[in-house]
Amino acid sequence: MKKNIFTLLLLVLLAFPASIGHAATIVGFLVPASGLGDESFNDMTYTGLIEAKTRHNFRLIREQCTGGSDDDRRKALEQLFRRGADIIVVNGWQYRNLIKEYALRSPKRFYIINDFPVDGVPNVISSVFAQHEGAFLAGALAGWMTQNDKIGFIGGMDMPVIRAFQSGFHQGALYANPKVRISDVFLASDQDAFAGFSSPSLGFSMANKLYDSDVDIIFGAAGLSNQGIIQAARRRKLFAIGADADQDHMAPGYVLTSVMKRLDTATSLILDKLMRGEPISGIQRFGLKENGVALSYMTYTREVIPKEIQQRLEQLREKIIAGEIPIADPLQESVEKGE
Repeated sequence: MKKNIFTLLLLVLLAFPASIGHAATIVGFLVPASGLGDESFNDMTYTGLIEAKTRHNFRLIREQCTGGSDDDRRKALEQLFRRGADIIVVNGWQYRNLIKEYALRSPKRFYIINDFPVDGVPNVISSVFAQHEGAFLAGALAGWMTQNDKIGFIGGMDMPVIRAFQSGFHQGALYANPKVRISDVFLASDQDAFAGFSSPSLGFSMANKLYDSDVDIIFGAAGLSNQGIIQAARRRKLFAIGADADQDHMAPGYVLTSVMKRLDTATSLILDKLMRGEPISGIQRFGLKENGVALSYMTYTREVIPKEIQQRLEQLREKIIAGEIPIADPLQESVEKGE
């Protein structure tokens, strides 16, 4: 096995012997069915691609999946191959088996998979984010700020990375406020597993149901559907918490904070190394310590959050970075179980 991996690594290095940063290099972004414009997961990755393109002058192409099935993803990936992509960028655990399969079949290409750990394939680089750490901080803030001791979580789909957001939020909220009660909702249906990430109207409807039950703060980790959750908060004059990008501007004063997952930074840094010909493979980790996850600056809510809570939040961040507060990570647990 080690010999096979070494052989693959040699093929990768021979394919790109020095810097590959020139106009002939084609980087292909495999866009999920939810598309760009989500002001979240997909847009953050695309921002990182644009940043890297300005520095290295590669050609950037996109191919969007027409649906959420494995067949849809395979067709879109093969279309990127036909268009000549040298480097493929994808987001999410649902691509893990597909990328492993094609990486072994085409070792002269590089594959970047964001948000899921893939190791042992030399031409695959994966970014992994400690979203459970950022969500812990958001949960603590919600636990301190709730007036009703009732908060909520809305996830796009019940899957490992979303469970990491959910679990961190629960742990942080209970750390700050043992009396708090937490209601959980996942938007995806059996008929369309990925609809939970692409339906603002569904997010709006579910958020209103939680607010009707006296929940006064909702953390949404649901991609494009977060737009509906946040608009429900604005309509009801209550709080939401955004995810992936800084979503505070979407309803100024009603987004308490956002758990930013810096896919832009990760994507850009990985491409920088590839374009400079630096050796890179395996899992690249981005947590609070690496500024890979963080809470937003709370531009529109900082004045309503008591100074004492802001100070406690910063102290909590420092303790997490120092390893003084252990936080369970369902994503890592699912990988260890082989899920």
